[in-house]
Amino acid sequence: MTRSAYCLDSSILVKVLVPEEGSDKATLLLKRIISSGSRLVAPAFAWAEVGTVLRKKVKAGLLTESEAHDAWVRFVSLSVEYIEDTKIPQIAWEVAARFDLPTMYDAAFLAVSERLMEDSQSTVEFWTADRELVVHLGEPRPEYVNLLE
Repeated sequence: MTRSAYCLDSSILVKVLVPEEGSDKATLLLKRIISSGSRLVAPAFAWAEVGTVLRKKVKAGLLTESEAHDAWVRFVSLSVEYIEDTKIPQIAWEVAARFDLPTMYDAAFLAVSERLMEDSQSTVEFWTADRELVVHLGEPRPEYVNLLE
């Protein structure tokens, strides 16, 4: 039997790394995933997206260089399984078209979730703190999509 997988987008991962609204809930979610032995998955570029958010927070004066560095060290220590699959770009394009998404970043996280569901018997959950994305997906939203509230 394969393990369950959780795809957390950068809105959740950043909340785990730096204190902001919803950080406590994001941290509890990550602890639950880790303690259950589930897979933590993300698109291959997710490390760059998280790093970009941290760098922008430094530029905006929201984090010191030292705080951002510490957050980065914590991030790279997470056991994230970066999914690089030749089918992900096409699935992401189809997801973006299906839901009329303006960015491929969001579509790629959703595509990773769909690809893993297609390839295995395990359950896959996508988690985001991006309410706008979830609203954009419409109703009923895909069963695998969860909003951190």
